[in-house]
Amino acid sequence: MADIWVKVLEPADSYALLTLEEAKTILGISAGDTSEDDQIKMWIDQYSDVVATMCNRVFAKEKVQETWRGDLMPFDSPRLFLTHYPVADDDIESVESPRGSIINAAAYEIENGSGKLRIEGAWSEPITVIYTGGYALPDGAPDTLKAATGLLIQGARSEMTTTAVSGIKSISHRESRVQFMEGGGQSSGGGGALSKAADTVNALLYKYMRFHV
Repeated sequence: MADIWVKVLEPADSYALLTLEEAKTILGISAGDTSEDDQIKMWIDQYSDVVATMCNRVFAKEKVQETWRGDLMPFDSPRLFLTHYPVADDDIESVESPRGSIINAAAYEIENGSGKLRIEGAWSEPITVIYTGGYALPDGAPDTLKAATGLLIQGARSEMTTTAVSGIKSISHRESRVQFMEGGGQSSGGGGALSKAADTVNALLYKYMRFHV
């Protein structure tokens, strides 16, 4: 397994996979209703991070410097799998092998969608790549990532609503009424809305997961 060091040179402005407007549309909240905006913004940040963590990658577009050592040449694979992708052809600023020795752009090619960089000819470690990769978030996030984040937010909101009202009982006598919690306020049915969304989210995210090579 390669030893990869990543230094962020220009961090992203946003790591959110949904806009506030998109999240409210998913939740069925009108644009004019701002009563839950702060809560929804928090969920967007939280569950965008959850999705990125599940996929073992950063989706936001950043400029990074990656240094690769270890399981590289003279072994059998003259390829690097860059950590921030997709990567456009002109978003690769430089490839050095070793550091300080520039590899001519004609000697390598990038598979844009996967970030796979193939280098022709002889080269040695460490190899350093400076490039910009990822999605311009939140607008540029793929619909699948938006859907997964939206499902998690829907689940969180549903569970919050359920927790607030489940188990509440009341006894009334004339003008008096007493409310109390029954059963600790826990809902039944083998898992809440958030946990029930997990299988669908996992299925949606599989093709976006990054596996170490």
